Amino acid sequence: MAGAPVELTPDNYEEVTQQPGVCVVDFWAPWCAPCRAFAPIFAAAAERFPDFTFAKLDTEAHESLSEPLGIESIPTLIAFKEGVEIHRASGALPAAALDALLGRLESVDVAELKRRAANRKLTEEGKPPQGVPKGATWDPGDAEWSFGPKDPKGRQHGTWKFWRADGTLCNECIMKHGTPHGVFKRFHESGEVSQEGTFDQGQLHGPRTWFASEHFTTERMHENGVSEKVKKTVMLYDQGEVRQVLHFDGTGQRVVPTTGEPYPTRPAHLPDGAELREDLDQWALVSLNADGERHGLVRFWDRQGLLLWEAEYVNGFRQGLYRSRAGDTYADFRVHFEEGQAHADFACGEWSLLDAQRQVVLTRDLGLAQDERTLEHSEVFSNLARTAEGWREFARQARADKRYREALLATARACSTSLDVQPLQEGLELLTLPRTRPSAHALAMSVVEEAGQRWAPMADCLMRGGEAATLLRAYAVLLDQTDRPRAALDFLHAAMLLAPERKAYLFTRGLILLNLGLAEQVHQDAAGLATEEPDTALFLTTYARALFPKFDFWPDQEAPRCTYDGLPEGPQQPLESVQQVVRKYATRIQTIRAELLRRFKPGAAVSWLPPDLSPLLGAGPVKLEQFDWEFGDDTVEIDETLDLEQGLADLTLLLRGDWSALTWLLWACGEKTFRMPTRLSPPADYGQGAGQASQRLWQSRDRRIRGGGGSKPGEGFQFEGVALGDLHPNLVTIAERQYAETQAMFYWLSDSDHVSPWQSNLRGS
Repeated sequence: MAGAPVELTPDNYEEVTQQPGVCVVDFWAPWCAPCRAFAPIFAAAAERFPDFTFAKLDTEAHESLSEPLGIESIPTLIAFKEGVEIHRASGALPAAALDALLGRLESVDVAELKRRAANRKLTEEGKPPQGVPKGATWDPGDAEWSFGPKDPKGRQHGTWKFWRADGTLCNECIMKHGTPHGVFKRFHESGEVSQEGTFDQGQLHGPRTWFASEHFTTERMHENGVSEKVKKTVMLYDQGEVRQVLHFDGTGQRVVPTTGEPYPTRPAHLPDGAELREDLDQWALVSLNADGERHGLVRFWDRQGLLLWEAEYVNGFRQGLYRSRAGDTYADFRVHFEEGQAHADFACGEWSLLDAQRQVVLTRDLGLAQDERTLEHSEVFSNLARTAEGWREFARQARADKRYREALLATARACSTSLDVQPLQEGLELLTLPRTRPSAHALAMSVVEEAGQRWAPMADCLMRGGEAATLLRAYAVLLDQTDRPRAALDFLHAAMLLAPERKAYLFTRGLILLNLGLAEQVHQDAAGLATEEPDTALFLTTYARALFPKFDFWPDQEAPRCTYDGLPEGPQQPLESVQQVVRKYATRIQTIRAELLRRFKPGAAVSWLPPDLSPLLGAGPVKLEQFDWEFGDDTVEIDETLDLEQGLADLTLLLRGDWSALTWLLWACGEKTFRMPTRLSPPADYGQGAGQASQRLWQSRDRRIRGGGGSKPGEGFQFEGVALGDLHPNLVTIAERQYAETQAMFYWLSDSDHVSPWQSNLRGS
């Protein structure tokens, strides 16, 4: 079987995994992209290791095999030797790492593994395993046994030893009155030294050295992209602060950590401590504090040793002077350098742009640095409406206080309200650093990508010359996500005034308008996108229909059908229970309806709201309950209550699910309109209706999980006029949610053992 992976099934699983030698199994699933990427790497390794057996197990097709092994993520690699599991790794391994792992597995001593397994069992029983002194104590936090002398106050004092749960020695450390002080060593399971170094009053000081092992080990070494060629790593500490990290191969030659290739020659004029940053292809001199944060002067050079930038840091934040090269960055071609001040990572005060001789070309005051908390709670992001003059007055006051970030953002809102972009353009020209268009766009995009969910970095980027349209749109998205759609719309309109050519902003506006409940305007924006971005336009229109459907009697839209067997024949709940559940659905819908209406101006016509269901309530709303219920050996939660603090879109989706469940409940009782059932007279296709809800829930989940592996384009049931196979993944979840609620109702209705459609155990597929 060597040379190609074997497909495992229940019929051959034991035979393949328990044979002599090493068997390596790749646990995967067809819908898993990392699994597909790892498959050719795994297959190629099978060719290079003909003495091993390679096998693959489809966890989706053979859940009965993978579930007992506790496979929690895929791909997962498990190696067996003589039927005993000897190693497990999650995630797709690069080819080099896989080869290195396989090379170590062949030398694994199965007898030793069995001995360690027996020791772990003793540890589980609270007994020190073989090799661990009887007086040792188990620390569940560190998962280690420990033993050593103590001082009169009971503190660790002297040489202490530590063992793993399997009884192998993992650490020796000199303690002084409870604090590490002196040399320490860690060990691989084989007994080889894995680390050694020195503590000084609890702080690492001097060289701390890691050693690789050719044997299997749980000690950390080749992590975070470090090549298997690295056999020794030395980290130099100065009272807990890392000063330098060096990597060496098996011959003792210094190497680049990610490739294991020889380390390049440092330019002669750079400080001795400068290290190559492979990810940037730059030399760096970085000092860190005890927490590993930048602290002190930080400097970066290009590969040839030309200084790129330098900055002063305090505990991880830029604080003080900042200088950098700035060629092709600013609109004035004479600018070659920039320098200024930073406070808590943000630019502030006077900044200068310098020419090649470091003569000042331009200075600009960037005002006060404003932190995350200050900006997050600023009135400039308030969802309350103001007049254009109101925002202009806010901007004038902010500018007088040197709060230039807020001044510009308030000016953006004023311009959005007045539809006059000129004051914003003038403010940007006067207050921000004048970058070239490509530089401004690149800076804004990088900040939005890295910090688009934070308020202060984007405002700082604006002051440093980042493109305003991109940043204002990002603020619009952030405000919309934090349930401030009116403010979001102002910022989005300001962005559109600055960049009217960007039709993609219509999509952003459409999403904001949906959160404002303005469905008709959304359809207009979708029409504007249809010729250039038809897929985006289809998404917007379908999303609008999903959030604001026509609330009529939904079972009338189509005859139910499904392909399942064993369908229920009719309701099993008594009429009184059915009537009470109808009242609860009606109470929930009326409550959501009232909350949605409250969010609009008094007297506003909200055409998409569902009809008034008060005739179903008779004496008025009923109590919505929350309690636990014992169901067999399990405790099931029943929660009929509502969270009305959600955004408008989330409330409408909640409404959609309840509406579907209620209308199908009335249909299941024989009703054809919104009337309280007085008898149970299920239609002949009752089972088809119940089965359809479950089948469509399963199809939706399959489409969401498997993506293209689910329903194919053009296939599947219709959801708001679009076939499931054509539905955007973000909209598939809406269909899934609707049918989960409808299924829960049918499960309850068709089984008298259930007590409520809101049982937590009724929404599985």
